[in-house]
Amino acid sequence: MRKAKKWIPAALLIITGASFIYPLYWMITMSLKNAGEIYTNPFGFPKLWDLNNYAEALASHPFFKYMYNSLVYTVCTAVITVLIGSMLAFAVSRMNWRYAKAALTYITMGLIIPAQVTLIPLYKMVDSMGIKETKLALILPYVAFQLASCVLMLNAFLRGIPHELEEAACLDGCNVYQCFFRVIFPVVKPALATQIVLISIHVWNEFPLALVLGAKENMRPLTVGLLDFFVSIGSADWGIIGAAMIMTSIPICILYCIGNKQIENALTAGAVLK
Repeated sequence: MRKAKKWIPAALLIITGASFIYPLYWMITMSLKNAGEIYTNPFGFPKLWDLNNYAEALASHPFFKYMYNSLVYTVCTAVITVLIGSMLAFAVSRMNWRYAKAALTYITMGLIIPAQVTLIPLYKMVDSMGIKETKLALILPYVAFQLASCVLMLNAFLRGIPHELEEAACLDGCNVYQCFFRVIFPVVKPALATQIVLISIHVWNEFPLALVLGAKENMRPLTVGLLDFFVSIGSADWGIIGAAMIMTSIPICILYCIGNKQIENALTAGAVLK
């Protein structure tokens, strides 16, 4: 009976993990099959690996250009959000000023506003600012919508750091900026790494704002580029579709694997520091 109780949670975890892994397996195997085998052997392992699907997908659409645009949006959004969010979280959590709680409440309200309901005001605002057909038209809204969650997470992390660190830094002659960048900023590496990964995943996969504000050919990220690709290809050749999905998913999967390890190491370092 005891052995059964031990095996039940393990079996549930295996089934749950398989349910997450199987769609990725199906997408990979589909990208390696020709058009005929996809219908005769839709779920099995490919009998003959066909890499022509990747070549045809790259030849039909400029995926590298879309990937470059997505990379610019992701990197710029993550860097700006983490930099501004960490400074704002430091101000509301570590500094004594009158409207700190009111500022935190105002920032929290950003979590309850869906980005989709702001599309028309955002479009008009971007147009009035003169950045309608530039990459800033997407980067600035991305930063605004990611800032609330970033500040709240870093605020919770900063509240657990002893104030003695800042006091010791002040005794050594550090001002508030030196204290933040040289003392506090390195300590919050776990939260920063987590935020970079989460922000990158969200921006890389974001679609509604990108469709409205980044639909121009030279501004399209991968999500909008994939929509155009699916419309032009249709549902006739699932092998090319699978190849396109694999190519667009690989960069963010690599980032998650790298970021996951960095988060684990930073958390261990933070525990030793405390």
